[in-house]
This record gives sequence, C-alpha cells and structure tokens, in this order.
Amino acid sequence: MWMKKVFGTDKPVLGMLHLMALPTDPKYDEKGGMKAVIDRARKDLHALQDGGIDGIIFCNEFSIPYVENVRTVTVACMARIIGELKSEIKVPFGVDVAMDPYKVFDLAAAVEADFVRESFFGAYAGDYGIVSYPQGEIERHRVDVGCKDIYTLATLVPEGAKQVSERPIEDIVKSATFSIAPGALLVYGNNAGSQVDTANIIRAKSATDTPVFVSNGVKAETVVDILSISDGCVVGTWFKFDGKFYNAVDVSRVKKLMDIVREYRKDL
Repeated sequence: MWMKKVFGTDKPVLGMLHLMALPTDPKYDEKGGMKAVIDRARKDLHALQDGGIDGIIFCNEFSIPYVENVRTVTVACMARIIGELKSEIKVPFGVDVAMDPYKVFDLAAAVEADFVRESFFGAYAGDYGIVSYPQGEIERHRVDVGCKDIYTLATLVPEGAKQVSERPIEDIVKSATFSIAPGALLVYGNNAGSQVDTANIIRAKSATDTPVFVSNGVKAETVVDILSISDGCVVGTWFKFDGKFYNAVDVSRVKKLMDIVREYRKDL
C-alpha cells in the first residue's frame, strides 16, 4: 500500500495539528495575532514529532463555525504558517481546509503537502444545512492546480451529518472509489473526539481494497482494537492536555499512544 512508501510503516497513525483561529474567524485572538497562532503551531508540531507520530495534518480546526467557500485570507495564513515551520517538519504532512475541497488543493500545491484530507463527494444534511460536494468539478480543479498525483484521504460521511439520500455504506464506498480512486477512505464518529461505530469500519473494508482509516475518537485504550480492523487512523483530541479539544498537544500523551502502536506493529 502507498502508506508504507509515504510514512515508512503499515497502519500509520496521523496526528492533527489544529491551528488556532485565523483572521476573520470568530474566535481569532486579535491581541495575540498571527504570532500567537504560529507559536502554538510550532509547539504542537514538536510535541507530535517528539512523541513519535507517523505523519501530521495541518487543519484550520478552530475556524469554527466553518464556511463552504473558505476565505482567501484563511488559506494565505495557513500557507504562511506551514511555510514558516517547513524546515522544522520532520515527518510526512498533509493539509485539511475545513470545509473547502477546492482550496485544500490550492494549499497543498503551495506548500507541497504529501497528502490532503477532506470531503470530496456526496450531499449531506447537518449543522451546516445542506452541503454538496460536486466531485466532477473538484477533480478538475485538482488537476488544474497540479495535484493530480497527490494522495487523498476522503471522508465517507462527515461528522455531524447524514446523507441526503441514505445509501448503505458499502454503496458509497464502491461508487466513490470507482469515481475518484482516493488514497484512503475516512470513517468518522458524530463529532470531534467521539467514538466511531466499528461496524461501519468493517462494512467499509468489506466493500473495497482501498485503505480505510478511522478519523476521530481514537484513544490509547482503543487504538489497537481500531488498527486491528482498519488500515490507519487520525488522532486529534486525545493528544491534547486532559483530552480537551481546545488545549495544546501533550507530548506525553502522544508518546503513550505511539508506544502502544509500535508494540502492536511488531507482530504485523
């Protein structure tokens, strides 16, 4: 699988680097400014790397509540942050621009990311109303900006949402892999840090040879069980101090989980 080539291991664990709110975001710290955002990102980057993470995903996580057409200033700030940290990034990294599948490729092209994580297909109803991802237009934009060969981690059903037209998860997997051939499919829980329904992981795996990742709700206590039925996972909230979403990354929690993972992978 491609993950071995990119991350140097089977069943990789990717850590989320949640960027603090950016200019125009409701939670942006105008007093601290971009310096505060960059300082926090640098600390989180080193905590993830020092803890032994396999890869990192930079995301404008604290832009909550999100918009579909992400503002140019958001992507510009993300590019600046990653650019300033580039020489310190020692592991493969990806980008996620919530919730814009066009601008995630713009950002990936600018910073030469190894992969992207995003929603690329389907129509969903949830907290943000009706959201639609026209995969034909998105794929053409991807090619236009030079990201044809970048690996994509594609959401099956976004957290906090339901399909507008309910279909079995197996059908979504088959049509998505046929149409856009993602690098991996992502199974989510209902919201950040929530447990994923393991039945959905198993059902998704049964319908495809494409790798299936668990994208939230992973903890030290559950990571082995999750990796035993999936091809990799993404960890965000659990790596924070006290496991709280808005807190900084705690290197000791990263190390604890990754020590468990490395021990598990010895027997693969």
